[in-house]
Amino acid sequence: MPVLSFYDWIDAIRYRWKLIAVATGVLLALAFAYILVAPRTYTATSSLLLDTGAPDPLNDDKSGGRPSDNRAVIATQADLVRSPHVAGNAAVLSGIDKDPRYVEKWRDQTGERQPFADWLRNEMRASLAVEPGRDTNVLLIQASAEEPADAAKIANGFARASVESQYRLRTEPAKAYATWLQNSLQNARQTVVQRQNDLAAFTKQTGIVNDGDLSSEGAAMADVSTQLASAEARAAAARQSSFEGAQGRGDAERSEGIQRLRGSVAEKTGKLAELEAVYGPEYPEVKRTRAELSTLQSQLNSQLAQTTGALTSARGAQASAERAAAAAAEQRLRGLAAEQRARVAGQSANLAQYQRLRNEFDAAQKTFNDLNARLTRMRLQSAVPLTEVQVLDTASAPIVPSSPNVPLTLALATLLGALLGAGAAIWLEYRDPRVRSRGGIERLLGAPVVGRIALPVGQRTIANRNDGGPLLLEGQAA
Repeated sequence: MPVLSFYDWIDAIRYRWKLIAVATGVLLALAFAYILVAPRTYTATSSLLLDTGAPDPLNDDKSGGRPSDNRAVIATQADLVRSPHVAGNAAVLSGIDKDPRYVEKWRDQTGERQPFADWLRNEMRASLAVEPGRDTNVLLIQASAEEPADAAKIANGFARASVESQYRLRTEPAKAYATWLQNSLQNARQTVVQRQNDLAAFTKQTGIVNDGDLSSEGAAMADVSTQLASAEARAAAARQSSFEGAQGRGDAERSEGIQRLRGSVAEKTGKLAELEAVYGPEYPEVKRTRAELSTLQSQLNSQLAQTTGALTSARGAQASAERAAAAAAEQRLRGLAAEQRARVAGQSANLAQYQRLRNEFDAAQKTFNDLNARLTRMRLQSAVPLTEVQVLDTASAPIVPSSPNVPLTLALATLLGALLGAGAAIWLEYRDPRVRSRGGIERLLGAPVVGRIALPVGQRTIANRNDGGPLLLEGQAA
């Protein structure tokens, strides 16, 4: 048997195209029969939006939403949708639990040996497919059923049940915590009242008035001590201060009159220098200007001496007065400090008790305020309809069944028929190889074909070569 090449197989497939067409037609017929008799399954799709970045209106933090891993949140929500609890709620919300067809199906399958609720939950979960959207926070809920309306009801029921389950998971713990906080708040209120009564009774007994920290006497003692320290510092500074003539001379130099006279002297000095440079020292105008400069200089010296003396006397008297006032204030505050110290020493035994009662009252009040704030927050959280999951799209009854898939079934039947027909053609050619083309002759003989004889229409000869026998030509229609 000769070895056939790839091109020989191609020629064989082309020659036996009718066999391939018959195989393809048979499989297409079987596919059509399957499509006609196969039960129809319809798939409806609804979607949920997982808004994990939305800000919480009950959260005082204004920085943004609740940070979380989106993949983990989506996976958790998908498991929640698949849970038996959500499946049972979906059956109720969609009305499937009251559908007589499902009741009859339950009786046929279980003989009423299994509770209807358990069977229906399993049936709902078996028809469910949950898929996350590609690179999004959208969760696709697909439900399959024999009727289009049932598929849409189941998909929408799962979507609504998922939102309600998320809401219950958020609010039910808050409600339980609010109940516990309510009982704790009543106990805390009684404790605050008791601590307040104890503090008021002790204050009335001892005369200690609350000033927000320890006691009014302690605060007064601290205030007097602070004033005394300041007065001692001022008195020490006043005793060490002295006003000398150089300081008076400096103050006089800064006075307005002296500054004005110095300006006039500087102006005359400049004018005299200009006149001497132009007219010489004996010029009358130069002499007159020199006399005016001498007069101004004398006035400046006299005014400076008078101002210096006056300022020195005034500042000396002021320093003496300040020293006397500082000493008097220091002495008065020393007396007040000693008096206040004696008063505080007399009440030292009560201050510790007062502070303990005050701390107990503050702690009880703080506990009450914290519990009240938490209770308010839990009540709001249990009442606000806020969830991270929202229904994005609702499912509608599909028109085209999802199973059987007509285009896919026909395409597979066509492909499989072509493959089976081609395989049969190749197998037949392998069992009985023939030369079917000019190229086949050239490949078989290893020599080029120089001509072709056309036989009359309808007249054929078989071209083969079996066990080294003669090679005959196959006729072709003209």
